[in-house]
Amino acid sequence: MRRRPTRSRALLLVATLVTSAAVGIGILSAPGPVDLTVVDVAAQSVVHSADVTARPVDVSRGGLASGNRTPALKATTATAKAPESSLVRIPPYKVVEAKPTIEKLPPGPVPGDPFSFRLGTLNILGSQHAPGGTSRAAALAGAIEGRGVDIVGLQEVQDDQLAVMQSQLGGYTIWPGQGLGNQGVRLQIAWRDSMFSLQDTGSITTTFDRQQRPIPWVLLQHRATQGEFYVIDIHNSPRDQEGDRDAATGEEIALINELRSTGKTVFILGDTNEHTEFFCRVAASTGMVGSNGAYYSGGCSTGAGPIKIDWIMGAGEVDFSGHVVDYGSPVSSATDHAFVHADVRVTPMIARSELD
Repeated sequence: MRRRPTRSRALLLVATLVTSAAVGIGILSAPGPVDLTVVDVAAQSVVHSADVTARPVDVSRGGLASGNRTPALKATTATAKAPESSLVRIPPYKVVEAKPTIEKLPPGPVPGDPFSFRLGTLNILGSQHAPGGTSRAAALAGAIEGRGVDIVGLQEVQDDQLAVMQSQLGGYTIWPGQGLGNQGVRLQIAWRDSMFSLQDTGSITTTFDRQQRPIPWVLLQHRATQGEFYVIDIHNSPRDQEGDRDAATGEEIALINELRSTGKTVFILGDTNEHTEFFCRVAASTGMVGSNGAYYSGGCSTGAGPIKIDWIMGAGEVDFSGHVVDYGSPVSSATDHAFVHADVRVTPMIARSELD
């Protein structure tokens, strides 16, 4: 006679079926190998599995639509879901327009570059010719600075007036001072120290008013570009001394051509005591041009007026502008000459060996 299963055996059978179903579901759901341990089925069924990577509950496994099967279980442990802060989010690429290239500052002057300055000539009326020589010299020193003249040739300078000029023209060097003797004091060349440095000096001797007088010249260098040029300061004989003027002019032409043979620009400044004859003769022999636009080309063109006996002339790569015959205060009350000045641009000729 068969005995009916007891209640406990029935319960054991149910537990076994439930456990088998659970294991099957775990195998289907787990993304990787699953470690299973079964402990005394009659007493308890325990399933141990590896941590499961969290995924949204509406995304199905195995490629099945979420509506066709039970949603995956959410992870419930702290290790099952990575914290939001640890996720690396890569933004979409964005094309950014490049900024314009920063403009470089223009380079400073280099050897061979053109340079400009203001050049002048001024007969200061010597103390022996009119009273108040020192006070007039002081006033004219102020005019030189006030007009912004960087190089000036002075004529008729006396010792007391030289001392005033040296004192009042701050920032200028004056040559020859007393370096060429008492007669040499009469002609002085002054230049602005911040712009120019002295490279060489020299002189020739001509007859002036029946006396022998040195004619000074200097070789200056423009500090910023190293361009070099010569400046000659002259005063030729006055009144009816035509022979002495002509002789002096011939010696001055020879000096200009000698200095020009170096390839450097040459300026000549001063009181020629002739309105046009000096310029036309010198320009024909040297190619010099006047600050007032005067030139020689098959004939003499004496340039813009008023034509005075005080001239500024240059030979070489020079361009004059802003020519002024200045009688403004204090010039008219301090001397019987105009203060002639002009701007000049020089394009120096520098040998390749000097650049290397």
